[in-house]
Amino acid sequence: MGVIKGQNLRVFVKVGSGTSKCIAMATNCTLHVSAALESASTKDDADWDVQEVVGLSWDASTDSLVTLVDNGSNGELPQDLMSLILNKTKVTLEFDQTAGTNNRTAQNSAIKRSGEAYLSDFSLTAQNRANSTISCQFTGAGPLS
Repeated sequence: MGVIKGQNLRVFVKVGSGTSKCIAMATNCTLHVSAALESASTKDDADWDVQEVVGLSWDASTDSLVTLVDNGSNGELPQDLMSLILNKTKVTLEFDQTAGTNNRTAQNSAIKRSGEAYLSDFSLTAQNRANSTISCQFTGAGPLS
């Protein structure tokens, strides 16, 4: 069976013309696409509600452990992510299958999707005697291709 393992799907962030970097130390990620629907029912449709898609939107989220040391892993660090929301920076976000060292090399796979987005929510959690984590929510600022 050709199942893709969760560790092989990652969120990558690219700022300007820079290099795409995956979110460092990620523990999970989600890509969500949604269609806005509008009723197109007529009297001829009897009891059935007919819908039309009038818009599309998308977002992506990821959670990760906190690391503050760039060990050459080519991963986006928490302090860099926080600056994206504080500076209102639009980024290119990619959701792709990975491989390579530390499982951080994008494959340009059939599942790959990308688009411009803003980091719309960022939280850092630090519980007593537990690993600190961050959660990021990106909201699409245009089409997802």
